[in-house]
Amino acid sequence: MTAVFLETPRRLVDVTIDGQTVRVPEGATLLQACRQQGIDTPTLCYLENLTPVNVCRVCVVEVEGSRTLVPACSRKAESGMTVNTDSERWPRLRCTAG
Repeated sequence: MTAVFLETPRRLVDVTIDGQTVRVPEGATLLQACRQQGIDTPTLCYLENLTPVNVCRVCVVEVEGSRTLVPACSRKAESGMTVNTDSERWPRLRCTAG
């Protein structure tokens, strides 16, 4: 007899992105949640088969209650989190970076 190991089901968390609620598995990143919603969030240093390096800051989003913009590629989605991908702060950040 061969043993088959099944992955333990992950709990789902609700995140609000640009006014729309999306349900993602616990441990998913905000980038994964955005992509699940069909929101095209730009990335530069992110590859699905590598660990995000968090250096380019192209994928930053605004999280309600956060003092700074956060990289969507590495920030884990949390239940009840409210995210804005089209923040007024974003273009200013792009203009001053570099």
